[in-house]
Amino acid sequence: MARSLLAALPKAAPGFPVAEEEAVARQMPVPMQGTGTHQPVPTVAMLVTLAAADPAIERRRKEAKDAERGLDALDKLHKELAAGTPSVERLQEIVEWSENFETSDDPVLQSILSDIELRVRVELAKVDVQA
Repeated sequence: MARSLLAALPKAAPGFPVAEEEAVARQMPVPMQGTGTHQPVPTVAMLVTLAAADPAIERRRKEAKDAERGLDALDKLHKELAAGTPSVERLQEIVEWSENFETSDDPVLQSILSDIELRVRVELAKVDVQA
């Protein structure tokens, strides 16, 4: 059973040596059916590289990270409020997030960001801080 599991694994995982013949065979173009021409087959690494290079995906990733940063700051503020008085650093962090708030082209993400931004403004108003 172990041999069948090993046979099912990819032959060239990162960190494992590959025979020279296998490496050459993997890079050879594969004929497309009915075309008679040779086209390279896209590999997972190529697709990941293309996806990472897409500016729209990178922009959305940055916007999602900013939203997460705002949520984290709100969560920390709520914990500090429950314990007593929020720290000046926490309030400054939230004010900074609110001032650097950017809108998104994606309507779903924009809705989420707007909700977070509204909640930030409400929490700041509770402690008489304006952003």
